[in-house]
Amino acid sequence: MIVPASRLSLSIPRGPMSMDELFPKNKIYDITEELNARIFLPIPKGSRVAKSSVCIVGGQGSGKSILLGYMHQISIERYGADNVHCIHTDDIRVALDRLDDKPVQLVIIDDAMTNASSREVFKQTDIIKTYNRSRHVYEERLNGKPGLIIYLWAWQRFGELDPAFRQGDAVIFKTGIAEPSEKRLISGFVGPWYTQILWQIWDKMNRGNNAIKSVSVARISSLEGVRSTGVYKADVPKIPLPPIVRSEDHFRDNRTEDEILEVQRDKPGWDRKIECYLLSRDEELTQEEIAEKLGVSQGFVSKSQQSVRKLLERS
Repeated sequence: MIVPASRLSLSIPRGPMSMDELFPKNKIYDITEELNARIFLPIPKGSRVAKSSVCIVGGQGSGKSILLGYMHQISIERYGADNVHCIHTDDIRVALDRLDDKPVQLVIIDDAMTNASSREVFKQTDIIKTYNRSRHVYEERLNGKPGLIIYLWAWQRFGELDPAFRQGDAVIFKTGIAEPSEKRLISGFVGPWYTQILWQIWDKMNRGNNAIKSVSVARISSLEGVRSTGVYKADVPKIPLPPIVRSEDHFRDNRTEDEILEVQRDKPGWDRKIECYLLSRDEELTQEEIAEKLGVSQGFVSKSQQSVRKLLERS
């Protein structure tokens, strides 16, 4: 039930407390049920595939894993364990590979900025294409059956994730951020009142109050006005999240030699080493010929080729 806001009051002592004690009635809007209804949609009929997407933002130790676990548990309780396939990863490309034909795909992209940073927005067209294509891939796996795909994107600072992945049906903030420009950005989402609420939640966390980690400030993207924003309350989950499948582990056995080398090129000192290796592999030049062509010593060529071979063996 949504109740009207009056005056701000978050005087919370240490130790576990009930949600009613944390947030007494008639003080704020509780949008937990409203938001859950938008995240955990009914499985459609016919051959349709429905989609929902939520962005979860908060610093280390803010309870993001608790919240993700809570949402995982809701999906199990709502649809049944046999109907839900949870994919827990840090890369949407891993999720695309692991989609199956269960009616519900819960796709958790944890530490999302690891492989989709806003600082590399122009390098990520392939990842964006993967995300845009994932719904169609899921439709192919379903082979005419209906389905629901739920995306949960979790990361630490709002501006650090590529904008293409920040277009969620809702945004849930676990903590604030020290940088003033980021605070203004958050305030633009939730307004000054709930910015104060969020900062007080954050302060209670920093004072050691773990009970407050179950409470977040959320905004429903498609709504306007007072009903669009409020607190979202999560219980501690009883069902554990599946282990995270990291991108580097998933693709380790699937990458070609050239793909491994292409990633390594961006690291300091590796471009010339890789060139020494490729001139030998592709053009079959001798070490002497490579040294002359690149203007380096034969010893450098030899050590570079050894380094690249070791890299490929490890990968």
